[in-house]
Amino acid sequence: MSEVSAAAYGLFGREDAVRVMSDVVDRGGSAVAVGEPGTGKSSLLKVADQLAQRRGRRVLSVTPTQFDRGLPFAGLAELVGQCPDGAERDLPGPQRRALAVALQRVEPDGREVDALAVPLAVRSLLTHLCTSEPVAIIIDDLQWLDQASVGSLSFALRRISGEADRLSVLIGTRPDPGTGADLIRCLPEPGHEFTLPPLEEWAIGQLLRKRLGTRWTPPLSAGVARASGGNPFLALEIARAMQADVSSWRGSAQAGHDPVLPVPPGLVDLLRERVARLPHHAREVLLLVSAAGRLTVAQLQQFVAEHQLRSALEAARDADVARVGAGSVVAFTHPLLASAMYDAAAPDARRRTHGVLAERLEDPVERARHRSKSITAPDEAAAADLERAAEVSRRRGAQQLAGELLEGAALATPSDLETAPGFRRWLRAVDTYIDAGDILSARSALDKGSALAAVPQQQAQVLARQAKLADDLRGSRVLAEQAFRLAPPGEVRAEILQTLSEQRRMEGHGRLALRLARMAITEAGEAGRPDIQLVALYQRQSIEQLWGVGDPELTVREMERLVESSPLELSPAEWAGARAFYAAWNDHRAERVVRDAIARAVDAGRYGDLSSLYIWLILVLIRASKVREAQAALDEADRLGAWTTLGLQENMARILISEYAGDLDAARDVAERAAARSRASGLRYWLGGFLAQLGFVETSARNWNAALEPLRELAEIFATTKLVDLEQLLWPVDLADAALQVGALRDVETAIDLLRSQAAAGRPEAAVAADRCQALLSAARGDSDDAVNELRRIVDDPGSECPFEAARSRLALGQVYRRAGYKRLAEETLSAAASTFEELGVPRWAERARDEAGRVGLHPTTNMLTATERRVADLVGAGHSNQETAAELFLSVKTVEANLTRIYRKLSVRSRTELAHHLNKVT
Repeated sequence: MSEVSAAAYGLFGREDAVRVMSDVVDRGGSAVAVGEPGTGKSSLLKVADQLAQRRGRRVLSVTPTQFDRGLPFAGLAELVGQCPDGAERDLPGPQRRALAVALQRVEPDGREVDALAVPLAVRSLLTHLCTSEPVAIIIDDLQWLDQASVGSLSFALRRISGEADRLSVLIGTRPDPGTGADLIRCLPEPGHEFTLPPLEEWAIGQLLRKRLGTRWTPPLSAGVARASGGNPFLALEIARAMQADVSSWRGSAQAGHDPVLPVPPGLVDLLRERVARLPHHAREVLLLVSAAGRLTVAQLQQFVAEHQLRSALEAARDADVARVGAGSVVAFTHPLLASAMYDAAAPDARRRTHGVLAERLEDPVERARHRSKSITAPDEAAAADLERAAEVSRRRGAQQLAGELLEGAALATPSDLETAPGFRRWLRAVDTYIDAGDILSARSALDKGSALAAVPQQQAQVLARQAKLADDLRGSRVLAEQAFRLAPPGEVRAEILQTLSEQRRMEGHGRLALRLARMAITEAGEAGRPDIQLVALYQRQSIEQLWGVGDPELTVREMERLVESSPLELSPAEWAGARAFYAAWNDHRAERVVRDAIARAVDAGRYGDLSSLYIWLILVLIRASKVREAQAALDEADRLGAWTTLGLQENMARILISEYAGDLDAARDVAERAAARSRASGLRYWLGGFLAQLGFVETSARNWNAALEPLRELAEIFATTKLVDLEQLLWPVDLADAALQVGALRDVETAIDLLRSQAAAGRPEAAVAADRCQALLSAARGDSDDAVNELRRIVDDPGSECPFEAARSRLALGQVYRRAGYKRLAEETLSAAASTFEELGVPRWAERARDEAGRVGLHPTTNMLTATERRVADLVGAGHSNQETAAELFLSVKTVEANLTRIYRKLSVRSRTELAHHLNKVT
């Protein structure tokens, strides 16, 4: 069965459905996707269409509308119109004439047309078509397909002849038992029928972030998910209705209290009409429920007389608008009815409702929210309540809601005489949104609050946050420098110094960045801001590691003392980075440290920390050669909405996963774009990382000259910036590898020097890599014996390198064995390297090692085959046909054929008979 990622096609939470469709496209048969309008049936079938075309099937797609249902043969006309030109010429005369008349291609000549002739013509047409090429029939919205087309297709599909895998039929329909039942019963086997359930919150979140941008953080998208009932179409419509002014609609769910969200324009009139039919007293009761987001019958009894409440709930139930559910909670039958109820109320009615709720509800956060919505003018008491509620929400881990409450507090603050309290609340809202990962809301709040900045210190605070939120490094640095000139000594200047240090590090100015970090540490300590001090210490440690200066371990110990002694709850991100990001590849604690920090960040609602934490986790896993675990971490990050920052960290994560998994085209595309962006922004540190990845991509593809170009540029960056390390990446190995292949031995010497410098800065595995490259250089200069001895020493020292690099050392030894004429040792060593690469999930390198083994010249063995190739070879060698082999291994016939091509090449055989003979000799 083909492995297809639904997310790659923009479908989230539909992995099982896409897998079924992919299987049917591969092996033939049928699949019927059943779902309510908007659940994604059409999107799923579009993916099936793409898969079918990519796998060589002719696609005949029919997309009827409700207006087509009364037009006989409308669907059949659409289907036949996509057949090859002249396909009908092979039909018997009566069938050809009947089909032409039915499709109104010719005028009836008065002769009676046999009712069976059209279905027979369709069957003959499809049979002939499937004989010449595999076919996929796709029918979207089966419920609108006209009955004449349904009947003809039912007859044809029930009696069609030929190989089962030549025809795939994929259908989408609504959940009506009678719709297209005759056709569904006639679909080819194996048949699959499944219902598309509502999407989970994480899937709706991914969909919104994919289509509408990163502002849809998990707390924000969760409300949309619930309002839409998990319907992806409705979710997008609600979110688009919010896009113009998200701040007007925000109201993150808290303790089960869902926010009121806009009703999509197409549903406004329909839903308003439903709620307008309710009696006035019922609408009053349900307005309380919609404004609160969640109320029980017991809570409503505090607001409404018993007889009135009973009557209102009966009316709501009879109109199918709301009913009492589990736990005596009054719930609307569809979440959007709550929005329609709230939207239909007059503004003064809403204010009165919020005032009532503010007086009676127990939760301090809910009371403060409702009080803010009941006032018509600034009110310091309400503002103070909102600020206290924000602190409660922050402690609960609801950062997004805390930001909204602080924004409300700022808006409610009187500013006629004194602007400082309002300004302070705006800045707190900005910082809280940043922690929540909602950069757009942070910018919006900063724009509103900046108007209150009246003195230089406040202006510096605005500039400092603008620098933090800027997309462009150069613009960010200009803002930070302006802020520094305005800021007095203290916490504001400490934060600015830390920002400037990070900016200079990204530009490649290590020593200046280190001096700024030290100044920030001192100033933050004097100002009593351990949170700023912790970030600046992490900055110092990073610079010490990357430039090989200072004492990184001493810095980590300072951070440890600070975390233990601070009365504040400090961010887990920097502390995790300090203990894990620069850890040795075989430090098994590193992964746990980052995963614990991720869990803490999620619990605290600090989604803004997740971008850093997940790229650190993925790098930790990649350095430990845990490629599959790294892929799982990337999937987890996508589900959580981790990528909320500028995108470079996400780019790096996707490049790493794609290149190791063998999808070099995807990795190259992302790396080239990210490198261009980094170069344009002056981000030499990030540029270096992306150049290293481009070099690895091209080395993996064995495009040696293409690999040398970015790696030589990276070597020049190291020479000018005096960097000695780059996130522990052993990129000089790729420089040496590519240079050896084209005879550029001076580049090999440069690579060895770079690795020696990295080793001297505290990376022992870099010393081993340097020894490997030196051995290969010796072999290239004709000293094979010394090279063999050195490489044997490295290979025989387990644990000195991560598994991937150890396999590269084994590959190098096998190459030198082959060149030195040790054929048996070369074959054994290269086959072992190929097996290791395959076990690690790095297919391009496994292929390279197998190809090297094939050049040895000995009789090829089955050790050169992948696990799948060995299974295919065993079955085919035992006499199974391609179709039988495909069915046995759950593969497509095309996949079996592709595997056989590689098997024949690797084992130097030319037929199934030779393959069977070769396997018998081996066993």
